[in-house]
Amino acid sequence: MEITLLKRFIAQPIPVQARRQPFMTYLSIWIERTRQRRALLRLNDRMLSDIGRSRCEAEAEANKPFWKA
Repeated sequence: MEITLLKRFIAQPIPVQARRQPFMTYLSIWIERTRQRRALLRLNDRMLSDIGRSRCEAEAEANKPFWKA
């Protein structure tokens, strides 16, 4: 019984929109992460101090690849 259900599930094609959705979600996250990291670099030392970060921490965060949280 379980094998029959599994075969039926695997045999059904996955719609293109369903395959595209996870990629679009990741893409939007990556774009936003890149935007925020660039904005972090534009802050001066006083602004960074206001949010509890140093210049060194800001640069370390900004230099991370877009796919790393």
